[in-house]
Amino acid sequence: MRKTILFFTLIFPFILLSQSTNTEAENLIDYMVNELVKLPSMPPGISVAISSNNKIIYSKGFGYTNLRTKTKVTPNTQFRAGSLSRLVTITALAKLVENEKVSFNDNLQDILPNYPRKKYSFTIKQLASGLSGMKNYIDQDTFVQTSYNSVDEALDVFSHVPLAYRPGDKYNYSTHGYTLLSKVIEEASDLDFRDVLKQEVLSPLSMNSTRIEDIANRTNHMTELFQLNNEGYMTQLDTLKNYSYSWAGAGIISTPNDLLKLGNSYTNGFIKIKELNTIFEIQKLNSGDTIRQNIGWDKNWDMDDRKVFEQDGSAEGARNIVSVFPDEKLSIALMANAFRLRAIEETVHTLAIPFLTKPSPQSQPKGIFELELDEDVRGEWLRRNAYIVLNGEHDRLVIDPGTGSQEIYKLIYLNRKNKYALLHTDGILYSEIDWDKDSISGKVMYYRGPNLHKTSTEPPYLKFQSLKKSG
Repeated sequence: MRKTILFFTLIFPFILLSQSTNTEAENLIDYMVNELVKLPSMPPGISVAISSNNKIIYSKGFGYTNLRTKTKVTPNTQFRAGSLSRLVTITALAKLVENEKVSFNDNLQDILPNYPRKKYSFTIKQLASGLSGMKNYIDQDTFVQTSYNSVDEALDVFSHVPLAYRPGDKYNYSTHGYTLLSKVIEEASDLDFRDVLKQEVLSPLSMNSTRIEDIANRTNHMTELFQLNNEGYMTQLDTLKNYSYSWAGAGIISTPNDLLKLGNSYTNGFIKIKELNTIFEIQKLNSGDTIRQNIGWDKNWDMDDRKVFEQDGSAEGARNIVSVFPDEKLSIALMANAFRLRAIEETVHTLAIPFLTKPSPQSQPKGIFELELDEDVRGEWLRRNAYIVLNGEHDRLVIDPGTGSQEIYKLIYLNRKNKYALLHTDGILYSEIDWDKDSISGKVMYYRGPNLHKTSTEPPYLKFQSLKKSG
């Protein structure tokens, strides 16, 4: 058994007393993301931006947009928004509702009388909130072309498909539902969907790097896209999936800076109170049960019980999120060029900590500690062998050491009480390590979102304590 050496030291890995708090926060985020992109399972390129009081205070790119040319990610690099495209669509819809061109309570058939009738009618609100009864992709979809040039062409993919559920019976995310919503937007505005986005959202918010993706005419700032191969490494995609069948649900490209402008529009008065109340109201099923999703956005909490509204997105070669802390007036957006970062909510919540709280470092334990570690595996605790190394330079958690299932995770002290970041193959996980004169204990969180309850009350993904000394 390893000998446990226990003494304490005060660690300031990224801060000089003469530097500003913002500089300390920036350096800490730089370090975390730079270490994250070193993992072979991570996207080659990541871009992060943070705003405070509607002003962008941090915007940096990490890694590469092209592994062959070693072109680096910059704040101007564009990424696929994937299903995060829904937020742009919902924002355009909210502005049309505000201008009384359409209502959330309008019946779809009244707006689109020529759309094939279904067994049940449903409202625009049900369509936007995932309660219309439409499914996502099914075998009955008819993809007869590789590129679609209009919303009307895209409707032919699914307009013949019957509803899978009675509206209001069940929540079901549907990309096709957002394509149908884009037709509602066209009908209400008497404009092409692309023109509505530009007129109602992109131009007013100065989202100059956001547009519908055209893979035949890629912009100079657009990143290459990647996927994880069977050997666990990222490879560049040479043939790209065309999302023109759903501009509204998956077909937009953007940057983290533009996503911040979009997220902040829900707190700075751009969206009026009446429409905000509708978008963020608790949605109920016919049974009376509530669902976790709002219209376009999800409600969540970070580990310090700060309220967050956010939305994540994914697509081929894309993983992204925008999270807004309304009470703190701070927002963070992250975009990546591969479909990884499963724990993206935990990642951005942890990255936001240096800008949400001032440094409050405490004496940290130093040594190698044998652990009793339990992992939450589908609700059951699994005991695993583990030890933790804390030395202020190469802190790490090692699970099942010396076996074929060995896992090694880097730990980064956040200079804030007992808070650490653990670099996992799925992203950055919030962690805590507590100690007294004889032992340490801790936990690692993996909570995703949205959550019905505060994430601080959720069970940890890993929990551990050091083994008691014998004798």
